Amino acid sequence: MGVDENGLGPRLGPLVATSVVLEASRYPRAALCKRGLGLGLTDSKETGGFGRMAFTESVALALVERGAARLPTSGDDLLDCIAPPSRPRLRACCPDDATAGQCWAVDPSLPMFGGRVADGRRLLDQLIGRSNLRIVDVESRLACAGLLNARLSDGINKLAVDLELFEDLIASVHARHGSPLLVLCGMIGGIRDYASRFSRFDSGRVEALANRQGQRRYAVDGVGKLRFEVDADARHLPVALASIIGKYVREVCMHRIGEFYRNDLPGLALASGYHDPVTTRFIEATENSRRRLRIASDCFRRRA
Repeated sequence: MGVDENGLGPRLGPLVATSVVLEASRYPRAALCKRGLGLGLTDSKETGGFGRMAFTESVALALVERGAARLPTSGDDLLDCIAPPSRPRLRACCPDDATAGQCWAVDPSLPMFGGRVADGRRLLDQLIGRSNLRIVDVESRLACAGLLNARLSDGINKLAVDLELFEDLIASVHARHGSPLLVLCGMIGGIRDYASRFSRFDSGRVEALANRQGQRRYAVDGVGKLRFEVDADARHLPVALASIIGKYVREVCMHRIGEFYRNDLPGLALASGYHDPVTTRFIEATENSRRRLRIASDCFRRRA
């Protein structure tokens, strides 16, 4: 099981945690990583860079199709495929219908970035080849700006929220597929002691294992082994695949927000939501629209 996050540091948009579960008789890390890299399947910073979203979309949709057993056709359908609890949970956090429109009024058809599902399918067929490797599960969890700000007001920072999303994914996969799992996670910010921060796993079930450089290792009774690792998306194929899907989910969410404001401001440049000049201009350009449309400020921009 590979788990990674997208969107921990932006100013706008959701934090997305995603998992991809592979089934195989063994885990040849280096060989799988090399095979994926040869097909361009590596961390999302590489696959989803400028001008590469069509490739990311092709792979992400093909992965969702295999893991969720159907192909999503819209933004809402994508969340229903891979994050069934997330859409109603997030919608319930919206303070009013006006603010909810920012994230939910626009439901784009997929694919939306020029991706071709057929291309993604061919890549996955090449990745698997004649091996016994199978993609058996794909899931995401999301925390929107409003939820992150609300948790911050309660004294819970985004690193803790991110870890909660990771744990929720692990618990969900374990409930469906059983154990033992080998769970490979990207390192979360500056956290290095995870055992004391777990909220889903009782401390009595968690054993800290000998660490290696850039890793924190644990055994969770009844679940399996967990690793948090620096650059896990570049070293582990399932984490790279999770990163690709998470990148796509976040981009779809940001596109929905951007198109919502474009309906009020034709010609508005869409923004990534990160710390860049385009996002700064997007925030400034939408200020009057947000005030007139009565969009709750905490549901637009993160406070940390």
